[in-house]
Amino acid sequence: MSTKEELIKEIAQAPDFIIEEVLNFLLFIKNRFKQRISESQTGDHTENLPEEPFLNLVDDMTNQIPQSEWEKLPSDLSKNLDYYLYGSPKIEE
Repeated sequence: MSTKEELIKEIAQAPDFIIEEVLNFLLFIKNRFKQRISESQTGDHTENLPEEPFLNLVDDMTNQIPQSEWEKLPSDLSKNLDYYLYGSPKIEE
């Protein structure tokens, strides 16, 4: 059985959330591969650098979120992140 056939067989048996993760990973790898091919053909390794610093992009995205949505976040989110993500015991003070 070829690798591709084996992968298709596993995908047929996998739950949807795993298939989504595998698809995202595959698309990411394909995109990186295309970038590397493009860089090696042009010899230009600076074309993939963002024009503005990353933190400016984060600020722009953050500013697009309405204040009412920020107010819905728990005030102890950083301290109790594991509680909110995984159900670990909550740290009380």
